[in-house]
Amino acid sequence: MKDSYGRRIDYLRVSVTDRCNLRCIYCMPESGIPHIEHSAILRLEEIQQLTGLIHQALNLRKIRITGGEPLVRRGIVSLVKGVSPLTETVMTTNGILLSEFAADLRSAGLSRVNISIDSLKDEVIRKVTRRNVTLNMIEKAIEAARNNNLNPVKVNCVVLKGVNSGELAEMVRWAERMDVTMRFIEHMPMTGSVCSHVPRDEILREISADLGSAELIATEGTADMYVTDSGIRFGVIAPVAGGMCANCTRLRLTAEGELLPCLAGGESLNLRDMLRSGSKDSEIIKAVHDLIAKKPHHGACGGVSMWRIGG
Repeated sequence: MKDSYGRRIDYLRVSVTDRCNLRCIYCMPESGIPHIEHSAILRLEEIQQLTGLIHQALNLRKIRITGGEPLVRRGIVSLVKGVSPLTETVMTTNGILLSEFAADLRSAGLSRVNISIDSLKDEVIRKVTRRNVTLNMIEKAIEAARNNNLNPVKVNCVVLKGVNSGELAEMVRWAERMDVTMRFIEHMPMTGSVCSHVPRDEILREISADLGSAELIATEGTADMYVTDSGIRFGVIAPVAGGMCANCTRLRLTAEGELLPCLAGGESLNLRDMLRSGSKDSEIIKAVHDLIAKKPHHGACGGVSMWRIGG
């Protein structure tokens, strides 16, 4: 189905939990967050049912499982097994638990993973995550993904001024050695974040100064893909600089059952309440269609709580 701007809305991001085993400085306060009441969180069977109905409504091209950290949700493998027959099913994870789950996730139908990385320096990774996380742990997660054919592996780095912004070119080289796709993400102003924003142009200048000028070669979803003079490929996702909205084809289903058409606000739809109040499948599908018709077209994203709605 297309929205009023002619965008075919075919990508659903499903947040399965607000909980996480890290406390990243760009995402949440050091003390953590007040947890959502257990009764307010969608049960696994409700997530599966609603995902199926959204797929019926929109003929989804892709489903992405997110959190918080999705691998801390009990029963995550059975959920993947339930939704993966619908369409391509992928996951974004910090990777800490991936070695434990990779084989079962692949058997359940997961296609591939995106893994977060904040730095190549252990001391910086610990500073950002506020936990005892090391580069070796992230590299083991990448190895587990590749060994279980969760390919291609993409690694996402939120660029933070004065924290990791001086090592972007080296991260591009590292990604080439690891045979993964490196993608840099502009930090969005978010509730609970204590970080400073680095714009897309500054990201590109830093990388080009070391690796040679970067040429835009493609747009893959919300990522602009570049290749350097030295032939290394990387991506930049720029939610603040703008330009993403024209190609935005996504919806987000929160762990509380709220269907959001846009990160920057606007209308939403409480599917949990519809489901629990006994709404017919046809009523839910119609409500999804009505919401898509109202999907806005903003210039940039920001002012959100990512742990509540999924990254």
